Amino acid sequence: MNQSEKGYKLFTGTEQSRMNRRTFVSQSVGWAAGLTLLVSPGIITEVFASRQDKSKEEIIKELEEKAGTFLPKLRSCALASFGALNEQFELNADERTLRALMPFTGGLALRGETCGAVSGSMLALGFFAASMDQKEKEAAGAPFKLGGMFFEGFTKAFGSTRCKEVLEHQYGRSYDFLNPEEQREFMEASAKSNKCLEVVKKAVSIAGHIILENS
Repeated sequence: MNQSEKGYKLFTGTEQSRMNRRTFVSQSVGWAAGLTLLVSPGIITEVFASRQDKSKEEIIKELEEKAGTFLPKLRSCALASFGALNEQFELNADERTLRALMPFTGGLALRGETCGAVSGSMLALGFFAASMDQKEKEAAGAPFKLGGMFFEGFTKAFGSTRCKEVLEHQYGRSYDFLNPEEQREFMEASAKSNKCLEVVKKAVSIAGHIILENS
């Protein structure tokens, strides 16, 4: 079994039951419960009923709180960021879309490449851009404009959109998620701080401001 296979097994196989409870990828029951929360029409309706009466600051605060709720449930920066934006701005993504984001966790299949919070937020901006009037999209090149604004904001905050480099910015070192020992070290470090949550909250805040400013 090569290193990649060992890393994947640690996250998804029988060894998972022996891992720290704060494992980066949640067990199926908790994950399914989180997805149900994200796509529940009743919850979304209740959340949006009074949105028009709230200030931009209040909306962003709610958005960050949602990210803080979803990340522990879903154990995925990609799912948590997209899920928070999907609910807050009623992007109408279904459960299949949410599940499809899982391979973006850990910087693209645990490879430490593009940060999952970037991928999830970019997809949310894509959903938002797709809902815009066609003339608006053509006149401003909306998907590229919005995505570019997010890219610049995130890079300014963390120095990079690459997972390994974001980890270095937050933890002072990167982690190889395909290495079982480094996975455990990451989970131990995460248990002592909210540094990944800080990234997810900042990502959704940047994307949320972009949506509000272009609504």
